[in-house]
Amino acid sequence: MRHSIKSQITLATVIITLFITFLMASICYFTFQSLLKTSLIQSTQFSLRQAFTPINTNLENLMRLSAWANENPKILSYFSGSQQNNSNKLDAYNRLNEEYKSNKANDYISRIIISDIEGHFIQEVRTVMDTSAQDAIIASSLSCFNTLLSAPSFEWVGIIDDPHTKSPGKQVIPLIRPLHHSYRSDMIGWIYLAISTSLITDALKNYPLHADSDLYLTVGEKTYLVESNSLLEIIPSYQLISQSENSVLVEDHNGKRHTIVSINGIEGWYLSQSLSEQEFSSQKQVYYTLLLIACFIIFGLGILLTLFLNRIINVPIRSISKKMNEISQGNFSYDPSIEWEHELGDIGKGINRLSKDVVTLMDKRVEDEKQKKELEYQILQSQINPHFLYNTLNSIKWMATIQNATGIAEMTTSLARLLKSISKGTRQLIPIREELELLKDYVLIQNYRYGGIVKVDYSIPDETLLGYVIPKLTLQPIVENAIFHGIEAKGENGIITVTLYKKEQDLYIDITDNGIGMSPELINQVLSGSSEDAKSDFFRKVGIHNVNLRLKYTFGENYGIQIHSKEGEYTTMIIILPLRKEEKHA
Repeated sequence: MRHSIKSQITLATVIITLFITFLMASICYFTFQSLLKTSLIQSTQFSLRQAFTPINTNLENLMRLSAWANENPKILSYFSGSQQNNSNKLDAYNRLNEEYKSNKANDYISRIIISDIEGHFIQEVRTVMDTSAQDAIIASSLSCFNTLLSAPSFEWVGIIDDPHTKSPGKQVIPLIRPLHHSYRSDMIGWIYLAISTSLITDALKNYPLHADSDLYLTVGEKTYLVESNSLLEIIPSYQLISQSENSVLVEDHNGKRHTIVSINGIEGWYLSQSLSEQEFSSQKQVYYTLLLIACFIIFGLGILLTLFLNRIINVPIRSISKKMNEISQGNFSYDPSIEWEHELGDIGKGINRLSKDVVTLMDKRVEDEKQKKELEYQILQSQINPHFLYNTLNSIKWMATIQNATGIAEMTTSLARLLKSISKGTRQLIPIREELELLKDYVLIQNYRYGGIVKVDYSIPDETLLGYVIPKLTLQPIVENAIFHGIEAKGENGIITVTLYKKEQDLYIDITDNGIGMSPELINQVLSGSSEDAKSDFFRKVGIHNVNLRLKYTFGENYGIQIHSKEGEYTTMIIILPLRKEEKHA
Protein backbone atom coordinates (compact mmCIF):
# COMPACT_ATOMS: atom_id res chain seq x y z
CA MET A 1 0.00 0.00 0.00
CA ARG A 2 1.41 3.36 -1.12
CA HIS A 3 1.63 6.14 1.47
CA SER A 4 2.21 9.76 0.48
CA ILE A 5 5.01 11.76 2.09
CA LYS A 6 2.41 14.27 3.24
CA SER A 7 0.54 11.62 5.21
CA GLN A 8 3.80 10.22 6.61
CA ILE A 9 4.99 13.68 7.68
CA THR A 10 1.62 14.39 9.28
CA LEU A 11 1.61 11.05 11.09
CA ALA A 12 5.24 11.39 12.20
CA THR A 13 4.67 14.95 13.45
CA VAL A 14 1.56 13.94 15.39
CA ILE A 15 3.31 10.93 16.92
CA ILE A 16 6.39 12.95 17.85
CA THR A 17 4.23 15.74 19.27
CA LEU A 18 2.23 13.30 21.35
CA PHE A 19 5.38 11.55 22.47
CA ILE A 20 7.05 14.81 23.48
CA THR A 21 3.89 15.93 25.25
CA PHE A 22 3.60 12.63 27.13
CA LEU A 23 7.33 12.56 27.91
CA MET A 24 7.32 16.15 29.17
CA ALA A 25 4.18 15.55 31.22
CA SER A 26 5.63 12.38 32.74
CA ILE A 27 8.98 13.95 33.57
CA CYS A 28 7.33 17.06 34.97
CA TYR A 29 4.83 14.99 36.95
CA PHE A 30 7.39 12.77 38.66
CA THR A 31 9.79 15.68 39.14
CA PHE A 32 7.04 17.81 40.63
CA GLN A 33 5.88 14.97 42.86
CA SER A 34 9.40 14.55 44.20
CA LEU A 35 10.04 18.28 44.59
CA LEU A 36 6.63 18.90 46.17
CA LYS A 37 7.11 16.12 48.68
CA THR A 38 10.65 17.25 49.42
CA SER A 39 9.42 20.82 49.89
CA LEU A 40 6.63 19.70 52.24
CA ILE A 41 9.08 17.58 54.24
CA GLN A 42 11.54 20.46 54.53
CA SER A 43 8.87 22.99 55.51
CA THR A 44 7.44 20.53 58.04
CA GLN A 45 10.90 19.94 59.51
CA PHE A 46 11.39 23.69 59.80
CA SER A 47 8.02 24.11 61.57
CA LEU A 48 8.77 21.21 63.93
CA ARG A 49 12.21 22.60 64.71
CA GLN A 50 10.76 26.04 65.44
CA ALA A 51 8.15 24.54 67.77
CA PHE A 52 10.59 22.15 69.44
CA THR A 53 13.28 24.77 70.13
CA PRO A 54 11.64 26.30 73.28
CA ILE A 55 10.91 22.80 74.61
CA ASN A 56 14.57 21.82 74.21
CA THR A 57 15.75 25.08 75.76
CA ASN A 58 13.54 24.71 78.83
CA LEU A 59 14.48 21.05 79.27
CA GLU A 60 18.17 21.96 79.13
CA ASN A 61 17.60 24.63 81.80
CA LEU A 62 15.86 22.08 84.03
CA MET A 63 18.60 19.55 83.50
CA ARG A 64 21.16 22.18 84.51
CA LEU A 65 19.12 22.86 87.65
CA SER A 66 19.29 19.15 88.50
CA ALA A 67 23.04 19.09 87.90
CA TRP A 68 23.47 22.27 89.98
CA ALA A 69 22.50 20.43 93.16
CA ASN A 70 25.57 18.20 92.80
CA GLU A 71 27.83 21.24 92.59
CA ASN A 72 26.46 23.60 95.26
CA PRO A 73 28.48 23.47 98.51
CA LYS A 74 25.58 24.45 100.77
CA ILE A 75 23.37 21.69 99.40
CA LEU A 76 26.14 19.13 99.64
CA SER A 77 27.18 20.36 103.11
CA TYR A 78 23.69 19.87 104.47
CA PHE A 79 23.02 16.47 102.93
CA SER A 80 26.49 15.04 103.57
CA GLY A 81 25.39 14.47 107.20
CA SER A 82 28.33 16.22 108.90
CA GLN A 83 26.47 19.41 109.89
CA GLN A 84 22.80 18.55 109.55
CA ASN A 85 21.07 21.24 111.67
CA ASN A 86 18.27 23.75 111.18
CA SER A 87 20.69 26.55 110.30
CA ASN A 88 22.30 24.52 107.50
CA LYS A 89 18.90 23.33 106.33
CA LEU A 90 17.70 26.95 106.10
CA ASP A 91 20.84 27.93 104.17
CA ALA A 92 20.32 25.01 101.79
CA TYR A 93 16.66 25.86 101.30
CA ASN A 94 17.40 29.56 100.66
CA ARG A 95 20.02 28.61 98.10
CA LEU A 96 17.57 26.24 96.39
CA ASN A 97 14.91 28.97 96.39
CA GLU A 98 17.31 31.42 94.76
CA GLU A 99 18.32 28.93 92.08
CA TYR A 100 14.70 27.95 91.48
CA LYS A 101 13.60 31.55 90.95
CA SER A 102 16.56 32.40 88.73
CA ASN A 103 16.04 29.41 86.46
CA LYS A 104 14.48 30.51 83.15
CA ALA A 105 12.23 27.44 83.09
CA ASN A 106 10.91 27.81 86.64
CA ASP A 107 7.36 28.35 85.32
CA TYR A 108 7.31 24.69 84.37
CA ILE A 109 8.67 23.28 87.65
CA SER A 110 5.74 21.85 89.63
CA ARG A 111 8.01 20.64 92.38
CA ILE A 112 11.70 20.10 93.17
CA ILE A 113 12.76 17.86 96.05
CA ILE A 114 16.30 17.25 97.27
CA SER A 115 16.55 14.44 99.82
CA ASP A 116 19.15 12.27 101.49
CA ILE A 117 18.81 8.53 101.81
CA GLU A 118 17.58 8.86 105.41
CA GLY A 119 14.55 10.95 104.48
CA HIS A 120 15.75 14.48 105.29
CA PHE A 121 14.67 16.74 102.42
CA ILE A 122 14.06 20.27 101.26
CA GLN A 123 11.69 21.21 98.45
CA GLU A 124 10.34 24.09 96.41
CA VAL A 125 6.79 24.09 95.04
CA ARG A 126 4.65 26.56 93.19
CA THR A 127 1.88 26.43 95.81
CA VAL A 128 2.67 26.16 99.54
CA MET A 129 -0.60 24.31 100.10
CA ASP A 130 0.76 21.35 98.12
CA THR A 131 3.47 20.49 100.66
CA SER A 132 3.53 17.75 103.28
CA ALA A 133 6.04 15.86 105.40
CA GLN A 134 5.54 12.75 103.22
CA ASP A 135 6.53 14.37 99.92
CA ALA A 136 9.97 12.74 99.79
CA ILE A 137 8.53 9.33 100.64
CA ILE A 138 5.84 9.76 97.96
CA ALA A 139 8.45 10.67 95.35
CA SER A 140 10.70 7.73 96.27
CA SER A 141 7.72 5.38 96.00
CA LEU A 142 7.21 6.01 92.30
CA SER A 143 7.52 2.89 90.13
CA CYS A 144 10.03 4.64 87.88
CA PHE A 145 12.11 6.04 90.78
CA ASN A 146 14.86 3.40 90.91
CA THR A 147 15.04 3.15 87.12
CA LEU A 148 15.69 6.86 86.69
CA LEU A 149 17.95 7.08 89.76
CA SER A 150 20.27 4.28 88.55
CA ALA A 151 20.44 5.47 84.94
CA PRO A 152 23.97 6.53 83.89
CA SER A 153 22.63 9.80 82.47
CA PHE A 154 19.35 11.64 82.09
CA GLU A 155 16.59 9.24 81.20
CA TRP A 156 12.87 9.73 80.55
CA VAL A 157 9.87 7.51 81.23
CA GLY A 158 7.28 9.86 79.75
CA ILE A 159 4.31 11.56 81.42
CA ILE A 160 2.84 10.32 84.74
CA ASP A 161 0.04 11.44 87.04
CA ASP A 162 1.35 13.89 89.66
CA PRO A 163 1.69 11.77 92.85
CA HIS A 164 1.73 14.85 95.15
CA THR A 165 -1.69 16.27 94.29
CA LYS A 166 -5.23 15.07 94.56
CA SER A 167 -6.37 17.20 91.62
CA PRO A 168 -7.57 14.84 88.88
CA GLY A 169 -5.84 15.00 85.50
CA LYS A 170 -2.72 16.82 86.64
CA GLN A 171 0.28 15.25 84.98
CA VAL A 172 4.03 15.80 85.23
CA ILE A 173 7.23 14.56 83.63
CA PRO A 174 9.56 13.14 86.35
CA LEU A 175 13.28 13.93 86.30
CA ILE A 176 15.23 12.00 88.97
CA ARG A 177 19.01 12.08 89.47
CA PRO A 178 21.33 10.91 92.29
CA LEU A 179 23.05 13.33 94.71
CA HIS A 180 26.73 12.47 95.27
CA HIS A 181 29.13 13.28 98.09
CA SER A 182 31.31 16.26 97.32
CA TYR A 183 34.56 14.33 97.93
CA ARG A 184 33.56 10.78 97.20
CA SER A 185 31.52 9.00 94.56
CA ASP A 186 29.08 7.74 97.17
CA MET A 187 25.41 8.55 96.61
CA ILE A 188 24.11 10.54 99.56
CA GLY A 189 20.64 11.35 98.22
CA TRP A 190 18.59 12.25 95.17
CA ILE A 191 16.98 15.17 93.27
CA TYR A 192 13.41 14.97 92.02
CA LEU A 193 11.92 17.46 89.52
CA ALA A 194 8.27 17.30 88.55
CA ILE A 195 8.08 19.07 85.15
CA SER A 196 4.68 20.43 84.17
CA THR A 197 3.26 19.20 80.84
CA SER A 198 2.51 22.84 80.04
CA LEU A 199 6.16 23.01 78.98
CA ILE A 200 5.01 21.00 75.94
CA THR A 201 1.48 22.29 75.42
CA ASP A 202 2.49 25.96 75.66
CA ALA A 203 5.08 25.48 72.91
CA LEU A 204 2.73 23.52 70.63
CA LYS A 205 -0.61 25.28 71.19
CA ASN A 206 -0.18 27.57 68.17
CA TYR A 207 1.41 24.95 65.94
CA PRO A 208 -0.23 25.09 62.46
CA LEU A 209 -1.79 21.72 61.70
CA HIS A 210 -4.14 20.59 58.94
CA ALA A 211 -7.25 18.60 59.74
CA ASP A 212 -5.82 15.36 58.26
CA SER A 213 -2.41 15.79 59.84
CA ASP A 214 -1.38 14.59 63.32
CA LEU A 215 1.35 15.76 65.69
CA TYR A 216 3.17 13.24 67.90
CA LEU A 217 5.58 13.63 70.80
CA THR A 218 7.84 10.76 71.84
CA VAL A 219 9.32 10.85 75.35
CA GLY A 220 11.50 7.87 76.14
CA GLU A 221 9.57 4.82 74.98
CA LYS A 222 6.13 6.45 75.08
CA THR A 223 4.38 8.26 72.25
CA TYR A 224 1.70 10.92 72.71
CA LEU A 225 -0.79 12.42 70.29
CA VAL A 226 -0.83 16.21 70.65
CA GLU A 227 -4.32 17.62 70.13
CA SER A 228 -6.57 20.29 71.69
CA ASN A 229 -3.83 21.46 74.05
CA SER A 230 -3.55 17.97 75.57
CA LEU A 231 -1.30 14.92 75.35
CA LEU A 232 -2.95 11.54 74.75
CA GLU A 233 -0.77 8.47 75.13
CA ILE A 234 -1.07 6.08 72.15
CA ILE A 235 0.49 2.82 71.08
CA PRO A 236 1.54 3.24 67.42
CA SER A 237 0.39 0.38 65.22
CA TYR A 238 1.80 0.55 61.72
CA GLN A 239 4.00 -1.24 59.21
CA LEU A 240 7.15 0.42 57.94
CA ILE A 241 7.13 0.64 54.12
CA SER A 242 10.24 2.68 53.36
CA GLN A 243 12.63 5.03 55.06
CA SER A 244 14.68 7.99 53.85
CA GLU A 245 17.03 10.40 55.53
CA ASN A 246 14.29 12.85 56.55
CA SER A 247 11.08 10.82 56.64
CA VAL A 248 9.47 7.38 56.84
CA LEU A 249 6.52 5.93 54.95
CA VAL A 250 4.22 3.77 57.08
CA GLU A 251 0.94 1.93 56.61
CA ASP A 252 -1.69 1.83 59.39
CA HIS A 253 -4.05 -1.01 60.24
CA ASN A 254 -6.62 0.39 57.77
CA GLY A 255 -4.15 0.09 54.88
CA LYS A 256 -3.71 3.86 54.59
CA ARG A 257 -0.23 5.17 54.05
CA HIS A 258 1.24 8.14 55.88
CA THR A 259 4.50 10.03 55.51
CA ILE A 260 5.95 10.82 58.95
CA VAL A 261 8.52 13.60 59.41
CA SER A 262 10.48 13.65 62.68
CA ILE A 263 13.11 15.73 64.44
CA ASN A 264 14.95 14.91 67.63
CA GLY A 265 15.72 17.15 70.55
CA ILE A 266 17.58 16.17 73.67
CA GLU A 267 18.23 12.45 73.98
CA GLY A 268 14.97 10.51 74.18
CA TRP A 269 12.69 13.31 72.87
CA TYR A 270 11.22 13.33 69.34
CA LEU A 271 8.58 15.49 67.70
CA SER A 272 6.83 14.00 64.63
CA GLN A 273 4.13 15.03 62.20
CA SER A 274 2.24 13.13 59.51
CA LEU A 275 2.10 15.06 56.24
CA SER A 276 -1.26 16.46 55.17
CA GLU A 277 -2.67 14.74 52.09
CA GLN A 278 -5.12 17.64 51.63
CA GLU A 279 -2.29 20.14 51.31
CA PHE A 280 -0.45 17.80 48.97
CA SER A 281 -3.56 17.28 46.81
CA SER A 282 -4.42 20.98 46.61
CA GLN A 283 -0.95 21.80 45.32
CA LYS A 284 -1.17 18.93 42.83
CA GLN A 285 -4.42 20.31 41.43
CA VAL A 286 -2.71 23.60 40.60
CA TYR A 287 0.09 21.67 38.93
CA TYR A 288 -2.32 19.51 36.91
CA THR A 289 -4.02 22.61 35.56
CA LEU A 290 -0.73 24.15 34.49
CA LEU A 291 0.43 20.86 32.98
CA LEU A 292 -2.81 20.48 31.00
CA ILE A 293 -2.46 24.00 29.59
CA ALA A 294 1.16 23.26 28.62
CA CYS A 295 0.11 20.04 26.87
CA PHE A 296 -2.56 21.87 24.86
CA ILE A 297 -0.02 24.51 23.83
CA ILE A 298 2.51 21.87 22.72
CA PHE A 299 -0.14 19.92 20.81
CA GLY A 300 -1.33 23.12 19.08
CA LEU A 301 2.24 23.97 18.10
CA GLY A 302 2.58 20.42 16.72
CA ILE A 303 -0.47 20.93 14.47
CA LEU A 304 0.91 24.25 13.20
CA LEU A 305 4.26 22.56 12.54
CA THR A 306 2.50 19.84 10.55
CA LEU A 307 0.74 22.38 8.34
CA PHE A 308 3.96 24.32 7.82
CA LEU A 309 6.01 21.23 6.89
CA ASN A 310 3.35 20.06 4.45
CA ARG A 311 3.41 23.44 2.74
CA ILE A 312 7.19 23.78 2.35
CA ILE A 313 7.80 20.12 1.40
CA ASN A 314 4.85 18.97 -0.73
CA VAL A 315 5.26 21.52 -3.57
CA PRO A 316 8.98 20.81 -4.14
CA ILE A 317 8.42 17.07 -3.90
CA ARG A 318 5.69 17.17 -6.57
CA SER A 319 8.00 19.13 -8.90
CA ILE A 320 10.88 16.73 -8.32
CA SER A 321 8.58 13.74 -8.89
CA LYS A 322 7.41 15.25 -12.19
CA LYS A 323 11.02 15.74 -13.36
CA MET A 324 11.94 12.17 -12.44
CA ASN A 325 9.03 10.87 -14.56
CA GLU A 326 10.31 12.92 -17.51
CA ILE A 327 13.81 11.46 -17.08
CA SER A 328 12.38 7.94 -17.04
CA GLN A 329 10.74 8.71 -20.39
CA GLY A 330 14.06 9.88 -21.91
CA ASN A 331 13.78 13.64 -21.39
CA PHE A 332 17.16 14.68 -19.99
CA SER A 333 16.73 18.42 -20.52
CA TYR A 334 17.83 20.96 -17.90
CA ASP A 335 14.99 22.21 -15.62
CA PRO A 336 15.89 25.33 -13.50
CA SER A 337 12.48 25.36 -11.72
CA ILE A 338 13.52 22.52 -9.36
CA GLU A 339 16.61 24.30 -8.03
CA TRP A 340 15.41 25.98 -4.82
CA GLU A 341 17.64 27.54 -2.17
CA HIS A 342 17.23 24.78 0.38
CA GLU A 343 17.94 21.05 0.80
CA LEU A 344 15.26 19.94 -1.69
CA GLY A 345 16.76 22.45 -4.12
CA ASP A 346 20.08 20.61 -3.70
CA ILE A 347 18.27 17.43 -4.75
CA GLY A 348 16.88 19.27 -7.78
CA LYS A 349 20.36 20.47 -8.71
CA GLY A 350 21.61 16.92 -8.31
CA ILE A 351 18.87 15.65 -10.65
CA ASN A 352 19.86 18.21 -13.30
CA ARG A 353 23.51 17.21 -12.93
CA LEU A 354 22.47 13.57 -13.19
CA SER A 355 20.62 14.29 -16.43
CA LYS A 356 23.69 15.99 -17.84
CA ASP A 357 25.99 13.19 -16.67
CA VAL A 358 23.77 10.52 -18.22
CA VAL A 359 24.07 12.23 -21.61
CA THR A 360 27.85 12.53 -21.14
CA LEU A 361 28.16 8.87 -20.15
CA MET A 362 26.18 7.76 -23.15
CA ASP A 363 28.56 9.72 -25.39
CA LYS A 364 31.59 8.26 -23.66
CA ARG A 365 30.39 4.70 -23.89
CA VAL A 366 31.07 4.55 -27.61
CA GLU A 367 34.57 5.94 -27.01
CA ASP A 368 35.18 3.41 -24.23
CA GLU A 369 34.32 0.52 -26.51
CA LYS A 370 36.90 1.79 -28.99
CA GLN A 371 39.59 1.90 -26.31
CA LYS A 372 38.77 -1.54 -24.97
CA LYS A 373 40.55 -3.47 -27.73
CA GLU A 374 43.61 -1.25 -27.41
CA LEU A 375 43.78 -1.87 -23.64
CA GLU A 376 43.45 -5.60 -24.14
CA TYR A 377 46.34 -5.48 -26.56
CA GLN A 378 48.48 -3.53 -24.11
CA ILE A 379 47.75 -6.04 -21.33
CA LEU A 380 48.75 -8.90 -23.64
CA GLN A 381 51.92 -7.05 -24.52
CA SER A 382 52.79 -6.53 -20.84
CA GLN A 383 52.50 -10.29 -20.37
CA ILE A 384 54.67 -11.10 -23.38
CA ASN A 385 57.62 -8.86 -22.39
CA PRO A 386 58.66 -10.79 -19.20
CA HIS A 387 58.44 -14.10 -21.12
CA PHE A 388 60.61 -12.70 -23.85
CA LEU A 389 63.11 -11.49 -21.21
CA TYR A 390 63.56 -14.77 -19.33
CA ASN A 391 63.68 -16.73 -22.68
CA THR A 392 66.53 -14.46 -23.70
CA LEU A 393 68.24 -15.05 -20.31
CA ASN A 394 67.99 -18.82 -20.91
CA SER A 395 69.80 -18.39 -24.22
CA ILE A 396 72.53 -16.41 -22.42
CA LYS A 397 72.80 -19.21 -19.84
CA TRP A 398 73.43 -21.86 -22.54
CA MET A 399 76.00 -19.69 -24.25
CA ALA A 400 77.77 -19.18 -20.89
CA THR A 401 77.70 -22.93 -20.24
CA ILE A 402 79.21 -23.68 -23.65
CA GLN A 403 81.96 -21.16 -22.93
CA ASN A 404 82.55 -22.63 -19.42
CA ALA A 405 81.43 -19.37 -17.68
CA THR A 406 79.84 -21.21 -14.74
CA GLY A 407 79.19 -18.14 -12.60
CA ILE A 408 77.39 -16.33 -15.39
CA ALA A 409 75.29 -19.44 -16.08
CA GLU A 410 74.26 -19.83 -12.42
CA MET A 411 73.53 -16.12 -11.97
CA THR A 412 71.50 -16.00 -15.21
CA THR A 413 69.56 -19.14 -14.21
CA SER A 414 68.65 -17.65 -10.82
CA LEU A 415 67.57 -14.38 -12.37
CA ALA A 416 65.48 -16.18 -14.98
CA ARG A 417 63.74 -18.22 -12.29
CA LEU A 418 62.99 -15.04 -10.33
CA LEU A 419 61.53 -13.30 -13.35
CA LYS A 420 59.54 -16.34 -14.34
CA SER A 421 58.05 -16.65 -10.82
CA ILE A 422 57.08 -12.95 -10.82
CA SER A 423 55.46 -13.05 -14.25
CA LYS A 424 53.62 -16.35 -14.04
CA GLY A 425 50.23 -16.78 -12.37
CA THR A 426 48.21 -14.46 -10.14
CA ARG A 427 48.64 -16.27 -6.84
CA GLN A 428 49.41 -13.98 -3.93
CA LEU A 429 49.99 -16.83 -1.43
CA ILE A 430 52.56 -19.52 -2.19
CA PRO A 431 54.02 -22.38 -0.10
CA ILE A 432 57.00 -21.45 2.04
CA ARG A 433 58.96 -24.06 0.07
CA GLU A 434 58.61 -22.02 -3.12
CA GLU A 435 59.35 -18.75 -1.30
CA LEU A 436 62.61 -20.24 0.03
CA GLU A 437 63.60 -21.29 -3.52
CA LEU A 438 63.10 -17.68 -4.69
CA LEU A 439 65.16 -16.50 -1.73
CA LYS A 440 68.00 -18.88 -2.57
CA ASP A 441 68.07 -17.57 -6.16
CA TYR A 442 68.17 -14.00 -4.87
CA VAL A 443 71.00 -14.81 -2.40
CA LEU A 444 72.98 -16.52 -5.17
CA ILE A 445 72.76 -13.39 -7.35
CA GLN A 446 73.86 -11.16 -4.45
CA ASN A 447 76.78 -13.45 -3.58
CA TYR A 448 78.09 -13.20 -7.14
CA ARG A 449 77.61 -9.46 -6.96
CA TYR A 450 79.43 -9.02 -3.61
CA GLY A 451 82.00 -11.75 -3.94
CA GLY A 452 80.47 -14.24 -1.52
CA ILE A 453 80.48 -12.10 1.62
CA VAL A 454 77.09 -13.45 2.68
CA LYS A 455 76.35 -16.92 4.01
CA VAL A 456 72.73 -17.97 4.59
CA ASP A 457 71.94 -20.88 6.92
CA TYR A 458 68.49 -22.49 7.02
CA SER A 459 67.19 -24.06 10.25
CA ILE A 460 64.01 -26.02 9.54
CA PRO A 461 63.54 -28.74 12.19
CA ASP A 462 60.03 -29.59 10.95
CA GLU A 463 59.79 -30.10 7.15
CA THR A 464 55.97 -30.03 7.29
CA LEU A 465 56.15 -26.29 7.96
CA LEU A 466 57.25 -25.78 4.34
CA GLY A 467 53.72 -26.61 3.19
CA TYR A 468 52.15 -23.57 4.83
CA VAL A 469 51.57 -20.48 2.70
CA ILE A 470 53.20 -17.05 2.78
CA PRO A 471 52.63 -13.94 0.62
CA LYS A 472 54.95 -14.01 -2.43
CA LEU A 473 58.20 -12.01 -2.05
CA THR A 474 58.00 -11.69 1.75
CA LEU A 475 61.43 -13.05 2.69
CA GLN A 476 63.49 -11.35 -0.06
CA PRO A 477 63.04 -7.72 1.15
CA ILE A 478 63.98 -8.72 4.69
CA VAL A 479 67.12 -10.59 3.60
CA GLU A 480 67.90 -7.68 1.27
CA ASN A 481 67.72 -5.32 4.28
CA ALA A 482 70.04 -7.63 6.24
CA ILE A 483 72.61 -7.60 3.40
CA PHE A 484 72.53 -3.91 2.44
CA HIS A 485 71.93 -2.26 5.80
CA GLY A 486 73.51 -4.82 8.12
CA ILE A 487 76.35 -6.90 6.66
CA GLU A 488 77.53 -4.65 3.80
CA ALA A 489 77.65 -1.64 6.14
CA LYS A 490 79.82 -3.66 8.55
CA GLY A 491 82.45 -4.23 5.83
CA GLU A 492 83.12 -7.92 6.48
CA ASN A 493 81.64 -11.34 5.79
CA GLY A 494 78.32 -12.02 7.46
CA ILE A 495 75.93 -14.82 8.31
CA ILE A 496 72.17 -14.75 7.92
CA THR A 497 70.16 -17.44 9.67
CA VAL A 498 66.61 -18.29 8.57
CA THR A 499 64.71 -20.28 11.22
CA LEU A 500 61.21 -21.78 10.92
CA TYR A 501 59.25 -22.90 13.99
CA LYS A 502 55.69 -23.18 15.26
CA LYS A 503 54.34 -21.61 18.45
CA GLU A 504 50.75 -22.52 19.44
CA GLN A 505 48.62 -21.83 16.31
CA ASP A 506 51.08 -19.46 14.59
CA LEU A 507 54.12 -19.90 12.36
CA TYR A 508 57.28 -17.89 13.09
CA ILE A 509 60.14 -17.16 10.69
CA ASP A 510 63.21 -15.56 12.30
CA ILE A 511 65.78 -13.90 10.00
CA THR A 512 68.91 -12.97 12.01
CA ASP A 513 72.06 -11.25 10.71
CA ASN A 514 75.29 -10.38 12.52
CA GLY A 515 75.47 -6.90 10.97
CA ILE A 516 75.66 -3.47 12.53
CA GLY A 517 72.23 -3.68 14.19
CA MET A 518 69.50 -1.06 14.35
CA SER A 519 68.62 1.64 16.85
CA PRO A 520 65.08 1.76 18.36
CA GLU A 521 64.45 4.95 16.38
CA LEU A 522 65.45 3.27 13.10
CA ILE A 523 63.26 0.25 13.91
CA ASN A 524 60.28 2.54 14.36
CA GLN A 525 61.08 4.34 11.09
CA VAL A 526 61.37 1.06 9.16
CA LEU A 527 58.10 -0.36 10.47
CA SER A 528 56.22 2.91 10.06
CA GLY A 529 57.44 3.47 6.49
CA SER A 530 59.16 6.79 7.18
CA SER A 531 62.47 5.21 6.08
CA GLU A 532 62.54 3.93 2.48
CA ASP A 533 64.63 1.03 1.21
CA ALA A 534 66.35 3.32 -1.30
CA LYS A 535 69.45 1.12 -1.80
CA SER A 536 67.63 -1.76 -3.41
CA ASP A 537 67.91 -1.85 -7.20
CA PHE A 538 66.27 -5.15 -7.92
CA PHE A 539 63.17 -4.96 -5.70
CA ARG A 540 63.40 -1.32 -4.56
CA LYS A 541 59.59 -0.85 -4.46
CA VAL A 542 59.05 -3.72 -2.00
CA GLY A 543 60.19 -2.42 1.45
CA ILE A 544 59.86 -3.87 4.96
CA HIS A 545 57.04 -1.44 5.77
CA ASN A 546 55.10 -2.66 2.71
CA VAL A 547 55.74 -6.30 3.62
CA ASN A 548 54.44 -5.64 7.15
CA LEU A 549 51.30 -3.99 5.73
CA ARG A 550 50.73 -6.86 3.28
CA LEU A 551 50.89 -9.38 6.12
CA LYS A 552 48.41 -7.39 8.23
CA TYR A 553 46.04 -6.82 5.30
CA THR A 554 46.19 -10.52 4.36
CA PHE A 555 45.99 -12.19 7.79
CA GLY A 556 44.89 -9.53 10.32
CA GLU A 557 46.38 -7.11 12.87
CA ASN A 558 47.78 -9.91 15.05
CA TYR A 559 50.28 -10.83 12.31
CA GLY A 560 53.18 -8.99 10.69
CA ILE A 561 56.83 -8.20 11.45
CA GLN A 562 58.62 -7.62 14.76
CA ILE A 563 62.24 -6.38 14.96
CA HIS A 564 64.69 -7.09 17.79
CA SER A 565 68.19 -5.67 17.48
CA LYS A 566 71.32 -4.69 19.40
CA GLU A 567 73.52 -2.11 17.74
CA GLY A 568 76.89 -3.49 16.66
CA GLU A 569 75.88 -7.12 17.22
CA TYR A 570 72.74 -8.42 15.49
CA THR A 571 69.28 -7.80 14.07
CA THR A 572 66.42 -10.31 14.18
CA MET A 573 63.29 -9.78 12.11
CA ILE A 574 60.43 -12.05 13.17
CA ILE A 575 57.66 -12.80 10.68
CA ILE A 576 54.45 -14.04 12.33
CA LEU A 577 52.00 -15.98 10.10
CA PRO A 578 48.93 -18.13 10.71
CA LEU A 579 49.21 -21.85 10.04
CA ARG A 580 47.38 -21.94 6.70
CA LYS A 581 47.68 -24.57 3.97
CA GLU A 582 47.56 -23.74 0.26
CA GLU A 583 44.07 -24.02 -1.23
CA LYS A 584 43.78 -26.58 -4.02
CA HIS A 585 42.00 -25.35 -7.17
CA ALA A 586 40.36 -27.73 -9.59
